[in-house]
Amino acid sequence: MSISIVLYIAIVLSLIWARLRFFKMTSGTPRLSALLYDATVATQIITTLILMFTTSGKSLPLVAASIFLYALSLFLFWWSIFTAKKLDFAFSNEVGSIVTTGPFRIVRHPFYSSYILAWLSSTFLFNSLILWITLAYLIAFYFLSARKEEGVILKSVYSKEYRKYIQNVGMFLPRIKNGSDQVQDSDGGK
Repeated sequence: MSISIVLYIAIVLSLIWARLRFFKMTSGTPRLSALLYDATVATQIITTLILMFTTSGKSLPLVAASIFLYALSLFLFWWSIFTAKKLDFAFSNEVGSIVTTGPFRIVRHPFYSSYILAWLSSTFLFNSLILWITLAYLIAFYFLSARKEEGVILKSVYSKEYRKYIQNVGMFLPRIKNGSDQVQDSDGGK
């Protein structure tokens, strides 16, 4: 369990750093949304830390899965940080440049994917009602944020480029191409 604790604390410190130093709040970001989001994340973090330090006897497969998911979350988060420059906080009405390299080649919203992995891991590890409630809220928040961000992009000069990107890259999970898509693409869609 100590490896899970170390990884989780690294995730928490990374998220705090990014919230204060990497993501910028714009005038288009509703203050209430940001505050409610921060409070929900804080609830998820504090509950997980309390459970980590007060709960024992978790099954080895569950702990191993949490270690894997925490490590994957941390890796995806930092890969996204190094790939992107600075990004707007959720619900921004501004369009910067579109990033389609690094983890953005795999999923359109790798930051949200990394957060979901971390919260999901904690929720499965401890199976706590408060973690399930915060997980549901956070996934809904990420989905709505992603849709709004994409809506802004689709109304910008990047619309055509972004529509093609959406067709090829999944929102939070990698898009699995089947053989018929590849055949269709290779013959011009006929």
